[in-house]
Amino acid sequence: MTTESTEVLELDLNREIAVITTTNDDNTLNLDNTPYVLPLRVASFSSEKDLDHFIKNVEKLVRCSLEYRLWVSYVTESLGHNKCALTHEKLSECGLAVHHHPIPLYFIVKMVVNMFMSLEQKFCSYDIATKVMELHFQNKIGYQILLQSIHEKFHNGFQKLPVEYCHGNYKHLLEHYTLSEDELRSITCECNTHLDDCKINWEKDNYPGLKQN
Repeated sequence: MTTESTEVLELDLNREIAVITTTNDDNTLNLDNTPYVLPLRVASFSSEKDLDHFIKNVEKLVRCSLEYRLWVSYVTESLGHNKCALTHEKLSECGLAVHHHPIPLYFIVKMVVNMFMSLEQKFCSYDIATKVMELHFQNKIGYQILLQSIHEKFHNGFQKLPVEYCHGNYKHLLEHYTLSEDELRSITCECNTHLDDCKINWEKDNYPGLKQN
């Protein structure tokens, strides 16, 4: 590269650096001499699609966090919830999943978002994820331990789960947080699903395919 081209490059770089950003106490980025504003925290969303994207991002933050993994270890190891609620298969024998029930994690996150918005309190994804994890550590969510295939079967709509097998105080969420009528209706349906409504024709070491005719 020639001296002349080097000087041009330096001038271009300086020109880019001249366009700087500033911040204020609200952690908002402002691009000088433009109307561009990028806040760290928001008070609402412009569309349901944006809200849905935000909620799913928070779900991912929660599930991938060290705190969530520690909570799962506490539930399965310290509390001893280490076998499938329906089949009694043990964690040492096969893969199990911690399933949020009767209120799925998506709705738990949405409840917290609704709370922040109702209080007109600005938030970012980390604020919501932190509050969601606090609810986990306060045992104010509901969950069941399920065989991974049973977990998949439930989400595919082919397995009902009895609310009697839920751990945690999920009623706290229903008493202190809000959702839409349709969302609450789906949760109420899960809360009204009991042992007599659930059918499973196999359990640990007792499989239909091994039964003699």
